[in-house]
Amino acid sequence: MAGYYFSAALDNDTTICLAPLSDRRLELSGEDLTDTSGYFLYTVHHGAQPEAVEILARVQSEDAAWRLKGMFGLS
Repeated sequence: MAGYYFSAALDNDTTICLAPLSDRRLELSGEDLTDTSGYFLYTVHHGAQPEAVEILARVQSEDAAWRLKGMFGLS
């Protein structure tokens, strides 16, 4: 799967992202995932220091990632 990155601002402090999960984003989420392949739908809260990441869903296929991109109006 190619490393596409889609996002949109939800408000001044929060961005929703659909992208592969970087090691840093995983660390900020506090989650303990053994398989980080595919795409993840997650929010980044910029007001927190360090940024807080909340993983909402794992997306298994590139086709599903493109469909979600359109549904959420991500760019």
